[in-house]
Amino acid sequence: MNQQVSGERAGVWFQLVESKRMFALAFQQFLSEEGDRVGLLKQALYTGGVERATALSVIPHLPLAERMQLFPDLVFFASSAHGSIQAFRDIILALPHDWLLAHIEREAEPLLREGTYDEYRRFLELYHQLDRDLTLKLARRATAQADEDIQEAGADFLDKLGVK
Repeated sequence: MNQQVSGERAGVWFQLVESKRMFALAFQQFLSEEGDRVGLLKQALYTGGVERATALSVIPHLPLAERMQLFPDLVFFASSAHGSIQAFRDIILALPHDWLLAHIEREAEPLLREGTYDEYRRFLELYHQLDRDLTLKLARRATAQADEDIQEAGADFLDKLGVK
């Protein structure tokens, strides 16, 4: 199959290929240079849009110590529903399991203290991927809340865990 690609489409293709090459070079340079990568990435996360998307593609490649520095921000973004939530969860869940278990509640607590259904549901979803006991603890806490929607989220996860 020897089809000719139109000149316009070929031009866009080569532009795309060149952009990918330039991205790869910049990506490599960003990761190899010293400087405040964490500060830049934190700012990008809060800027949103293409900056957030770029940060989410870079963060998994950072040294562990730098990913850990971003942990409070990652937890914040994992606490509410948005299009990138799974990317935030994936980065969080890639951290060392024991370290994560030792730190997640401390970061989640301020968000849950005044939390709505959304925060409770998002943390229950994350905890469910992380640890059964942690999920159970938060689900029971949710069922004890005054808000019926939060209670429902807790009951849903108690059901998922097979707990009455």
